[in-house]
Amino acid sequence: MYTVILFTKVLPQHVDDYIENMRICAAATNQEPGCIRYEVMQDVDDPTMMCLFQAFADDAAYQAHQDAEHHRVWIEKSGPWRVPSGRPRNDMRYITPEPVKPRA
Repeated sequence: MYTVILFTKVLPQHVDDYIENMRICAAATNQEPGCIRYEVMQDVDDPTMMCLFQAFADDAAYQAHQDAEHHRVWIEKSGPWRVPSGRPRNDMRYITPEPVKPRA
């Protein structure tokens, strides 16, 4: 499994734009074959802070997501809405059993 947790600070005047368009991207991403879970949360105390949780079947599924048209559109559109801040990225591995996607 390939999991990404990302925190993004959004410019205050673009919070509504970010939320509206992220919902579109998230809905499309959750339909991707290799997507296990793709969710976005907003900080209760700081509405400009967003947390993105992504879980994909493997590295290839994550890369397919990065190459998807809806993702490319999202990145281009949302770039100016974010606070520029050199976000750190950490590659992590599970030390507990990986979660299993519930059956529908």
